[in-house]
Amino acid sequence: MNRCMFFLCWQVETQALLSGRPLKQPSSFPEEDFKTKAAQEWLGIGYMMAMGVCGVVLTAIGSTLDALAFQCDTTPTAIGSVFVARGCGAIVGAVSSAKFYAPPAKGNQVLVAALGGLVALLLYLPFTTDIVALHAAFAGLGFGTAVTDTGCQIMTRKVHGKEAGPWLGANTVVFGVAGALVPVISLATDSLLAIFGIIASVALATLATIGSAPHPEFEPTQDANPSSDPALKQAAGATARQETKAVQVAPWVDKYYVTEMLIGQMVFWFIGGKVLVSSYVEDFVLDSGVVDKSSKDLALLAVWVAIAVGRFGGLYDQIQINSLGVKGVHPLYGHLALWIWCGVIGGSLWASFPKSPWAFWAGVILYGFGNGPCVGYCYDLNNRLTVASEAGMSIVMFGLNFGASLVPYLTTLAWDHTALGFHVLPLATTLSMALPLPLLYLTRPLNDVAAIGRKAATDAKYYGSQDPSTPRKSGYQASCASESEKLLG
Repeated sequence: MNRCMFFLCWQVETQALLSGRPLKQPSSFPEEDFKTKAAQEWLGIGYMMAMGVCGVVLTAIGSTLDALAFQCDTTPTAIGSVFVARGCGAIVGAVSSAKFYAPPAKGNQVLVAALGGLVALLLYLPFTTDIVALHAAFAGLGFGTAVTDTGCQIMTRKVHGKEAGPWLGANTVVFGVAGALVPVISLATDSLLAIFGIIASVALATLATIGSAPHPEFEPTQDANPSSDPALKQAAGATARQETKAVQVAPWVDKYYVTEMLIGQMVFWFIGGKVLVSSYVEDFVLDSGVVDKSSKDLALLAVWVAIAVGRFGGLYDQIQINSLGVKGVHPLYGHLALWIWCGVIGGSLWASFPKSPWAFWAGVILYGFGNGPCVGYCYDLNNRLTVASEAGMSIVMFGLNFGASLVPYLTTLAWDHTALGFHVLPLATTLSMALPLPLLYLTRPLNDVAAIGRKAATDAKYYGSQDPSTPRKSGYQASCASESEKLLG
């Protein structure tokens, strides 16, 4: 219970960081008044908590795989197919989410139903002794988490609009921090019932928070949903491009969700590598003997702490970039590339010296630190380059959930059936960070990113203005602004 209270209090503090305002109770807002600042903050907290549940579930099913396999009288690598089952459920959930959250449905009610299903499955897992039932449970968890995390991102963009970037980043921070709690709980108890009971309690608290919040669908301007009509979507896309000064984008980029598909492929690799490492780093320690076997729990904790620290750093960076307005997209590309390279260096170090303890610890920490904020930056980039729609967000989340299942499964096949053995883990980890780089820079010409903010830069000194009405920027913000000016020429 203390851990749960700490988790909830931490999220309230994160809300204060994002808004600087005290939080009111949801009961003080009529449903049609959800656009008030305090109501938006309450909704934001609810969606952050739901993302935290997804992070806990995703980590728990990986870190407890050894114990679940033992209950079913098998080994964790022999049942790597449970990730395929989870992936099938996640694919169905991600694809269905576009329909589930489309008007006139109320997104909060969909989230409550998905969280209720997750609670039931979490309480069932400790009693699973049949392999078929375990696969069915993983498929159900995949479906539930896909509907939940896709819904959180859809609803966050719906509530916060153009200001959604830092909130989307905060969602991933909570996702990572919540995941880091699982190794801590595992160090305190080996009981599957206790572990999944604590997680189910957090999910119930989240269900109550979202269930008591106002419904964003009462916003009158959302009667015309761009995603429901291709013509409306294309028109909305043209308006959004004009607002961001990027008007030379081919119509087919918006019409066929090309940007969303590229970003979906990026998160496919980012989340796939993260799930892979968090699920099998303990098995790597046991098979390789690179460090003492008693350090396997510490290795998992190190990965998740590094991921959490990276996400906090990324969130702070996103908040500063967001203050730059539309021009913030330029430093966003450069900063995301730096985080990716950090993960590439960590994975390469680990892969190059698989028997070296110092390379192992340095590698997994650098990888976790670099990987941590990448998905949050992808969401921010998606928010800046695309029109908010249920279908577009579902495409991105399809990539995320598919990667979380396919990457671990294919890696375990190579682990068990090739001469690479445990060496495949650091190699796959490195590839999962390197492959998104070309995809990232492919989004630039497709969306005419070079033109974003250029008109504002030529009309006036957007940064460093001497006008007294212009807010003074911090040194960090000024650095980002200078970087953006250089990229604009």
